Amino acid sequence: MTELTVMARFTESGVLGPGEPALGLALADIDLWLTQQDRSSGAEVIIWDGTQNPTAELSNVGAYFRIYTGADLDDYNYIATARYDGIETLDQHWINGAVGLDNIPLGTALNWPYQVTEPDDTPIEGVKVEIHRVVTGDDIYWVGVTNAFGWTLDTYGNAPRLDPGTWYFWRKKGGVQFRNPDTEIVA
Repeated sequence: MTELTVMARFTESGVLGPGEPALGLALADIDLWLTQQDRSSGAEVIIWDGTQNPTAELSNVGAYFRIYTGADLDDYNYIATARYDGIETLDQHWINGAVGLDNIPLGTALNWPYQVTEPDDTPIEGVKVEIHRVVTGDDIYWVGVTNAFGWTLDTYGNAPRLDPGTWYFWRKKGGVQFRNPDTEIVA
């Protein structure tokens, strides 16, 4: 387990206009949510439910933070939201952020864009793609859906990141037949 610092930076209109740091906000007026998402299955677990508050303010920048000590950055993505519900007028009252595959060094994992197309290279949108380590498709390592250009992305807009080796891509879409699995050699 490791520490994950969840930080929200609020701004307000001031002498210099919008975007000045919102300093000195009451910590009790900032609510935090934190969700953990399993990278393999996509299953989500709520860590903080909006009843948690920052524990400190980072001076002079309008940033408020709390540390989550149970983070597992090897297997999970984290999605955070902060809401200010005090009396100050801010530029925004909701702040969202995520820590995901592209934000965390993963050793040997490589960004592996994967496109699904018709035989004439026309992209196919809305194809569910499951990536497996074994040819039988019994283990799901990564799941995504193709966009309008046929590129496979997860729910956070990230392409797959895979360790070097042989991977099996299973494609599914109603009304479309695929020869599964598509074998990819990541090197």
